[in-house]
Amino acid sequence: MRPRLSRALLALVFVCVLPAWKALERAPALPPVYANEASIDGMTGVRYATYQPSGIDALLKDLESSLRVMNRDSPGTPINYLSISGGGSRGAFGAGLLNGWTKNGTRPAFNMVTGVSTGALIAPLAYLGHEYDAVLKQLYTNITADKVYRKRSYASVLFSDGLSDTTPLYHMISEHITEALLQKIAHEYTVNNRWLLIGTTNLDTGQPIIWNMGRIAAYGTPEALTLFRNVMLASASLPGFFSPVMIDAVYQGKAYQEMHVDGGVSRQVFIYPASLFHTTGAYKLLEGRKREAYLIRNDILEADNFQTVERKTLAIANQALTQFAHSHGDGDSFMAYLTARQDGFGFNMAFVTEDFTHAAPKSRFDKDYMVSLFDYAEKLAEKGYPWSKVPPGLNESLSTSLMKYREVLNGNSPRK
Repeated sequence: MRPRLSRALLALVFVCVLPAWKALERAPALPPVYANEASIDGMTGVRYATYQPSGIDALLKDLESSLRVMNRDSPGTPINYLSISGGGSRGAFGAGLLNGWTKNGTRPAFNMVTGVSTGALIAPLAYLGHEYDAVLKQLYTNITADKVYRKRSYASVLFSDGLSDTTPLYHMISEHITEALLQKIAHEYTVNNRWLLIGTTNLDTGQPIIWNMGRIAAYGTPEALTLFRNVMLASASLPGFFSPVMIDAVYQGKAYQEMHVDGGVSRQVFIYPASLFHTTGAYKLLEGRKREAYLIRNDILEADNFQTVERKTLAIANQALTQFAHSHGDGDSFMAYLTARQDGFGFNMAFVTEDFTHAAPKSRFDKDYMVSLFDYAEKLAEKGYPWSKVPPGLNESLSTSLMKYREVLNGNSPRK
């Protein structure tokens, strides 16, 4: 009788409370046409709403200026871009790969690093180079769920904007994203013309927003430090499960507020907008340089795994959303491939394959699983990572050859 009584009492609470429940207060949303002109905490030009022509134009103008300086000061030097995808705890793969790449001695200094979701947490550290490898390892092999979020009670969920509170994640971000670190990023951006871009999704408008983290860092104000941290938090905030990040904006003296969530809702991974160089002719600024694009996809793409999905609403919804994100990532990877090819970049993609044999994670942040995934990627990269030159599925023979090469690197006999 007790379970029935508990359910009855809970239902009674819902009946009594729901009529009085009101959404959390917020300022009006910023109309999308103003996204590129609005100021954020007194800062302008720190982001690009690339669904708007003005956003593409602003990004192209800024990147053109940077490339012209590079062509003047260091003509002919190679250009290397790194893109890091979402994937939650599977970010341990990207962290391990970067550590192993450093040990191999072939990891370049990247002219541009982009990140989404868990990739947004990795990107600033990858951007600053191998001296932050130990921090990446600590983050992705010692993390536990309580360092990322706190579950809300059933009652508090009714009056909140997410199932979980991400204050612990913000504190963890703040521990590593310090004023000193921002000064280093600002130096790399303003002096060495290196770019760091992070993607979020403006849930009010449905637009992907690309944040110029180097320009934010260059402002050097306390507000810039807070915005930098909030952008990282927003990019990793899965809507519904985590609370969104509210960002204040001002346009022509009027105050607005934007709701930003996981960048993976819009793009699981990105290099730069596909039309950026080619349709304008600005790709000529890239000529005369060896160009390579590296894409780290924090996902398992060639595993023949399956599970018996429980006949429960949340279990079904979670599995469907996972599959949606996986398929979404396939499309984004293919777009990155086409973008790289049309602009003369070599394409190099890393992802988890079926030679990773650890059992599926038991929880959202399963430490044993993450440690195993980190070690798997680190060992592969330390031996010389076998980058795929096409997205998986585009060329089946190349994917098969890649698997055989990985087996040889691991000391196993290749399958026939």
